Amino acid sequence: MKIHEVRKKTIVYIVVIIGLIWTLFPVFWMLRTSLVPNDLLYDTKQGIIPPRLTMSHYKQLVTTTNFLLFVRNSLIVTVSATAVSLVISVFTSYCLARLRFPGRMFYSRSIMISYLLPAAVLFIPMYILVSRIGLANNKWGLVVIYPTFIVPYCCYMLTSYFRAIPYALEEASSIDGCTRFQTIIRIVLPIAAPGIAVVATFSFTMSWNEFLYALVVTTSPSQLTAIVGINSFKFADSFLWGLLMSSSVIASIPAIVLYLFTQSRLMGQWSEGSVK
Repeated sequence: MKIHEVRKKTIVYIVVIIGLIWTLFPVFWMLRTSLVPNDLLYDTKQGIIPPRLTMSHYKQLVTTTNFLLFVRNSLIVTVSATAVSLVISVFTSYCLARLRFPGRMFYSRSIMISYLLPAAVLFIPMYILVSRIGLANNKWGLVVIYPTFIVPYCCYMLTSYFRAIPYALEEASSIDGCTRFQTIIRIVLPIAAPGIAVVATFSFTMSWNEFLYALVVTTSPSQLTAIVGINSFKFADSFLWGLLMSSSVIASIPAIVLYLFTQSRLMGQWSEGSVK
């Protein structure tokens, strides 16, 4: 192997290692802090690896707080909002990609513009909306709100994906006697499954990590989501670091599991597609 090739690979490995450390160190520190006893939390002489570990923060989190209820609320809201958003987005994106109707470009651009609007501008009218329909201080109000920013993102991603699917496949299915709906269900959606899985993963993450709307709409402890519940372990200038970090670890698990579950399947589904 030539010297310049060795140098090139060395530089690549160094950059990758630095990137991994930069990315994983906050996760490591979160996990570390969740396992450090209270008497060692502010000890600056203990080094990166603490001399003692404990599960007391997790025990306190489970037994003395409602955090598991917050996690359940988050799962209900996230799964419901993601499912509703995907159903709306799939058919809307297909219509924008395949059908020709008056105002198609206007609707397409309107979806993109609505996605660019910041949540800080919309949370007051959104709160008024859910209040008038009787869902204030209710986790189901978040299921109404979340599709307003998930659907534009999904439509933006899926429209391009549907356009990349050969239209000849749909023509062939119509020749075989399939209706438009049957074509979408039996031909388009199986081919678009990797793209739908991608937007579903990101939609789940967006809903799970959303904080502003959840903080404004839900106020009672029985309706709080996990992200807002984590914020409840901070009192003025006092931070319960053990509970904050242990709850953050638990709140990270669903998204990590989802990414690990979908990662190995995306490329395989894409390679199958219409070749079948």
